[in-house]
Amino acid sequence: MKKRRNLTQWWAPRKRLWIIWSKLGYNPWRKPQKKAPKQRKGVYMGTKEAIPFMNDDAKRTFSHLLLRPGYMMRDYIFRGQHERYLAPFTALLVFYSVFTLIVAVVQPGLPDRESILEEISEGVEVGSKFQSDTTHTVPERGQLFLKSALKTMYDAYLFTRLDQHPESVDTPWKASIAAVEGDLRSKGIPLFLGNFLMLWMAMAFLLRKRGLSVSGAAAASAYVLCQFCIFKFLALIITSDHEADIDSLVMGALLLIDYRQFLGLKTRPAFWLTVKTGLMYLLVMGLFYSLVAGSLVLFTMYRI
Repeated sequence: MKKRRNLTQWWAPRKRLWIIWSKLGYNPWRKPQKKAPKQRKGVYMGTKEAIPFMNDDAKRTFSHLLLRPGYMMRDYIFRGQHERYLAPFTALLVFYSVFTLIVAVVQPGLPDRESILEEISEGVEVGSKFQSDTTHTVPERGQLFLKSALKTMYDAYLFTRLDQHPESVDTPWKASIAAVEGDLRSKGIPLFLGNFLMLWMAMAFLLRKRGLSVSGAAAASAYVLCQFCIFKFLALIITSDHEADIDSLVMGALLLIDYRQFLGLKTRPAFWLTVKTGLMYLLVMGLFYSLVAGSLVLFTMYRI
């Protein structure tokens, strides 16, 4: 009984300190360091400032996204503490660049990026065979439209992956686009760009009544994706088959925690706001792909 009482007395102040730190982001009783940094003449950048996650801002951003993500977003967006953390888009580039490097080391083989392209290519071949076998049963214009639509899908998908298919680069302007795509892919931008835009629009629409501006929604969505990147990295390291995918329920749980801390909501309203965000995300995705499909149909009709 005495040991239990001693354990309770030992744990109570530490629990209180953890709660205070999680809300403030620092220990208010810790004295600042009196040792001044060494002054150097001229322009100087040390190793810690050059390597990701070695400088203070990057280490603080990483640890706070892991331990107090919603409070960190509140400090940056609502309280204007911009000097303490990496800027949201800089953090996105740093986190996903490191993640892309780790994926390249852990998964040195080519990913299954060819599967969709092969399926579309097979669809083009099937369309050609369909056109030759059904000359008397299907109108000629319908056959031509089907084949042209499949060919347009193939060209559009291949156009966004010219750096991965150098055999398709046959003109100087395609070589320039392939070089740009390769540079963007090395920074991990394709991994987060689509999710960032859709999550940004969903959060901007849902949180505007809670005082969050469009730019604030962009910063919040960027930090949320940085948080997701941390757990993708952990999933990549922990899982035996080296899968980097996170289940949607886990991502929803992370967003639930963010809303509770960021907006000061209780669990129930934060849960329903998370559900609404997911539904709005799906709606934005549906509208985007509908727009892309409509554009491809119009372009196909123009080609024929």
